[in-house]
Amino acid sequence: MLSEYPKLLQVEPTNKCNYSCSMCLNAFGNSENHFLSLKSFQSLAEEIFPNLDKLVLYGFGEPLIHPDFIEMLEISRKYLPPESIVSFTTNGSLLNKNKVDAIVDRHLADEIVFSCDMLLNNKIKPELHSLENENVEANLRYLIERNANKKVRIGIQSVLMKSNVNQIEGIISKFGSMGIDFIALSHLFPFFDNLQEEVLFTMISQEALSILKENSNQWKEIILGVSKEKFAEKMQETYKQLYKNKANIKPKIRPFSEIYGKAQAKAKEKNVHLNISLYIKEKDRLKALYELEKLFKKFSNIAEERDIELILPAIFPKFSDRKCPFQTANASVIRSDGNVVPCFKYLWDHESYLNNHVRKNSSFTFGNIHQKPFLEIWKSEQYLKFRLKVEEMNKTIPYCGDCSLSSNNCFYAIEDTSDCWGNMPFCSECPYSLNLTKCII
Repeated sequence: MLSEYPKLLQVEPTNKCNYSCSMCLNAFGNSENHFLSLKSFQSLAEEIFPNLDKLVLYGFGEPLIHPDFIEMLEISRKYLPPESIVSFTTNGSLLNKNKVDAIVDRHLADEIVFSCDMLLNNKIKPELHSLENENVEANLRYLIERNANKKVRIGIQSVLMKSNVNQIEGIISKFGSMGIDFIALSHLFPFFDNLQEEVLFTMISQEALSILKENSNQWKEIILGVSKEKFAEKMQETYKQLYKNKANIKPKIRPFSEIYGKAQAKAKEKNVHLNISLYIKEKDRLKALYELEKLFKKFSNIAEERDIELILPAIFPKFSDRKCPFQTANASVIRSDGNVVPCFKYLWDHESYLNNHVRKNSSFTFGNIHQKPFLEIWKSEQYLKFRLKVEEMNKTIPYCGDCSLSSNNCFYAIEDTSDCWGNMPFCSECPYSLNLTKCII
């Protein structure tokens, strides 16, 4: 049964940011910067905050750029139940001593997450890099010092990439010894073409991968239906028969059809498909992903030694565990222009470079709080239908990662429309549902 109210609300105070990290949608800047007005935030708080378990303040922008951010925290505390959690994510550059003092002394937040991707790579604005890193670390250390009573849960969030994965161990060691509570690692969402080579996961499910590996060296031949040797033999036989007696030519049974049939039968038992074309393309890269599994174990041991929680993404997604993290949390998202969207993925227009193809993803909205009350949007027929769909997404929403058509320019996978089962918005290729890319919610 769907809830009458969301239990978690993510609000984007602004989409403007003072950084241009290469892995972020803000890398080239937004065409238009938005700031959610304090008046709109106040109205939203009066309407919905008393029913929330958690409020998360962040989106694609830096929340502390908002001139009324501290006032937003004050309003949140006023209208949220005493046991509710207030959380925000920041790059840390603007979290100065005055803001830290206000937040800690008045207990305006329960959780503060530092997004420190700039500490892992040099792909931000060069003029900001050196200075701002020192500033961010100083702000983090001051927050930890002022948070001696541990009322605020402090964490670090970072994006895993091929170019920075070997620095993660140092990050865990360095910041783990500072006194933070957790480190959350997420895989990269490839918004841009040049980021495809930085991705450290596969979209092929564990269930499908186990079947594909059984005949790993034969899939090209199985798809063609014949090996190189058999092909030469068949050609010779065909030519002989062709010139001897055309009427005697009989169709040949594909030599690997039995193997292919058995593989498909196993896939059906596990309720998955076999994306053979993606497997052939990624087969060599999979070796590096198995090595990454070993690195993850090492990272976990280091974190355990320092008594901090380490949150890791999946590397090989499990189809049977696919679920929408926002639906699971009974969450909704409001972006900085007031539009109510289903999840973080649909905040703003963007491209994705997943599953061996590019896709244009347009933002998707159920309504705008400047035009309708939030609860009217939340209870609308369109939003209710969507929430029902994603509640059991393995039954109602197809999965592109295990479909060879999606890796070969399938219309539904590359066009910004519904999926092949008619669902809108398009959730069939969502890495968030597979615990690959992660949000702090």
